Amino acid sequence: MAVPEFVLALREHIGHAPLWLSGVTAVVLRDSPDGSSDPQVLLVRRADDGRWTPVTGIIDPGEEPADAAARETLEEAGVAATAERLVLVHTLPPVTYDNGDQAQYLDLVFRLRWTAGDPWPADGENTEAAWFALSALPPMTPQMHARLDAALADEPAAAFRTTPVAAVPPVREVPEPVGNEAQTPRELRAVAVRRAGVEDAAALTRLRRVMLAAMGMAEVDEPGWQDACTAWFAQRLADPAALAAFVVDGDLPDGTHGPVAGAVGDFHAHAPEPWNPSGRRGHVFNVATEPGARSRGYARACVMAVMQWFRDETEVTRVGLSATEAGRPMYEHLGFGPPRGHEMVWRIDR
Repeated sequence: MAVPEFVLALREHIGHAPLWLSGVTAVVLRDSPDGSSDPQVLLVRRADDGRWTPVTGIIDPGEEPADAAARETLEEAGVAATAERLVLVHTLPPVTYDNGDQAQYLDLVFRLRWTAGDPWPADGENTEAAWFALSALPPMTPQMHARLDAALADEPAAAFRTTPVAAVPPVREVPEPVGNEAQTPRELRAVAVRRAGVEDAAALTRLRRVMLAAMGMAEVDEPGWQDACTAWFAQRLADPAALAAFVVDGDLPDGTHGPVAGAVGDFHAHAPEPWNPSGRRGHVFNVATEPGARSRGYARACVMAVMQWFRDETEVTRVGLSATEAGRPMYEHLGFGPPRGHEMVWRIDR
C-alpha cells in the first residue's frame, strides 16, 4: 500500500521512530459465477514480496474503518464492495521497513460482499488481482489464512486476542504470620511480556547460560559457545516467521535493566504424520529466569506468549519441550502432556 500523506507528514517530525497505526484487511467474498456452491474470495499479489493476500490498507484520520475497507478494495483492485461485519481485531508484530521506518498496526478485519467490478491491480501496489475459489486458494501465510478463516466463520461477534499474562505477587516482602495472625494478602499484578528482537540476542544467551548452570552443566562460562549462541540467536531473530522469543524486563545483578526471564519457540521440518499433516514440529526451549527474579510467574508468562505465537502465527499442530522435574508441573498445567511414541537419543562424540 502507498504511504498516506498524513504518515509522511508525521515522519518529518518523528523520523524513523515507532509509529502506531490503524489498518484494515478487506476479505471480499462473492458467490461463484458458475452457480457452484464454492464461494470466491478476492486476493491481490503484492508487488513488494509477491505474496497473495486479501486487500489491506491504512485507515485515514477520521475515516470510518468499514469505509476504509471498501475504499482500499476499490483503490487496489477496482472492485466495489460493501462491508458486512467486523470479524477480527488484532495487533500485528512490529515491523521495520527498508528505509528504517518502524511501525506497528492495529488491524481490523472486515468481511465484505462484492457488488460490482472485475479485479485488476488498480493502484500499482499489486501486480495481480483475481478471484479464487475457496477450494483452490494460492499459497498464503498462516497469518492471512487466519484472517480469511475469521471472515468465513459463522460467528455473531468479532474475534479478538488477549496478551498472555500471569497473576503474580509484586516485588516486595510479605510479612510472615505471627501466632494466629493471618498473613497479609498479596496484591496481584500482570506480567508485562514483550517479543524479543535482534538486539536481545546476547541477553537470550545470558539466560541460556543461567538455565544450563542451574541444570549443573559444566563449562557454561566458556566464551566460545556463548559467542556462537549470540550469533545464532541474532540470525534467527531476524526472521520473525522462523523463531519467536519473549522476555520480561527487570533489574539485573550488574545494576542494568534488561531481560530477566525468557522463553523461545521455533519449529523443525519432519515427515508428515496423521496427527501433524504439515510435518512441522514446534519446540519450546531456553526457558530461564535470573535467580533474583524467580517465583514471580515470569517464565510461565513467557511460555504462554510462545504458545500463543504457535497458535496464532504458525501452522504447527505439535509443540514439544524438555522439562526438568521442577518445571514439569507448570508445563502440565499449561497443557503439555506425553508424546505419541517414545523418543530415544543416540549421542555422537566428535
